[in-house]
Amino acid sequence: MLEIENPAPGSAAQIEPELLTKAEAAHLLGVSIRTIDNMMRQRRISFVKLTEKMVRFPRREILRHIRENLTVHAQGLEVR
Repeated sequence: MLEIENPAPGSAAQIEPELLTKAEAAHLLGVSIRTIDNMMRQRRISFVKLTEKMVRFPRREILRHIRENLTVHAQGLEVR
């Protein structure tokens, strides 16, 4: 049987949700909600449509998008 370890009450451990709201995804990516809307329309990020107006973003996919698309510019050099 699979056992799930529960953090002790009052501990600093936090459980992060698997599905993010639009605001949470925007914060994680460092962009505006309007940019999230554009990325959804262009199919640049994965999302789950729960109802006509409610969408969620898989945390794993948002983190994958960051890893694959993050470019750091340091002293004029592009580093991937």
